[in-house]
Amino acid sequence: MEEQHDLAKWLAGEMTQNELEAFESSPEFETYKKIKELSAQMEVADFDTEKMYQNVIQQEKAKPVIKLQSRWFSRIAAVLVMALGIAFLARPYIPTTEYASVGEKNTFLLPDNSEIVLNSDSEINYKKWNWSNERSLELKGEAFFKVAKGEKFTVHTDLGDVMVVGTQFNIKARNNNFEVECYEGKVKVSFNKKSVFLTKGENIVVQNDLKIEAYPLIDVQPSWLGSEVKFNNNSFAEVLEELERQYDITIESSANVHESFTGTLPLKNLDAALQIICKTYHLKYEKIATQKIILTEE
Repeated sequence: MEEQHDLAKWLAGEMTQNELEAFESSPEFETYKKIKELSAQMEVADFDTEKMYQNVIQQEKAKPVIKLQSRWFSRIAAVLVMALGIAFLARPYIPTTEYASVGEKNTFLLPDNSEIVLNSDSEINYKKWNWSNERSLELKGEAFFKVAKGEKFTVHTDLGDVMVVGTQFNIKARNNNFEVECYEGKVKVSFNKKSVFLTKGENIVVQNDLKIEAYPLIDVQPSWLGSEVKFNNNSFAEVLEELERQYDITIESSANVHESFTGTLPLKNLDAALQIICKTYHLKYEKIATQKIILTEE
């Protein structure tokens, strides 16, 4: 009921600035906006309220006169019914979103029983209603896939696409880093108008649209599913960002570091991870609060 009340106030132009900003940021706003634009194009027959009023006076002078409501109320009611109807019909077709918060992981199944594990601060969107016709999804961040056999399965990212039939693989697409690891089967990786095929035990790392030497793939699953996080020639800033993401902390650094980092860091021992970073870059760290770390030069 609150949603209907907000819609009516918006259509009537009676919202405060704060209410308007909150309403425009709601997921349903674009749908309501389109409905309002369409309704504005509808032709409404002219209604002579004055003539009707005089007829009523002449015919029934003894009866009290009830003033007609303004036409905007009728339009709001009509648009409200349309909006609710469209929202109800469109609900099954809204893309499904799965998300893993900072410091968390999320494991879930797709409609075909393909299994996905989302790494921290990652998101996947897919059309559940159309999955049987098109196994396609969008990934932001990092995820491990165990794809059920079937038709073509495609993962789209801002940095490149991965296409498979049935296999196990890991994709990481963060900032300008695009990494794909194949643990079973065969995958096709497309990036920057190029395509590369990977088979079991192979991986590829692309940074700024250029393929670089990848850290050898020797495990049977991504390191982040266990107790480590792996880096392939990543910048100091990217290493700190990943630690913040995995441990749900904030790291501030005044150090001027230009060297990249290749190796692994523990995911279940923050002090050990910080000690490795500090030893590598000749830094020292201080815990200001439970969730805040300061790095400085020695």
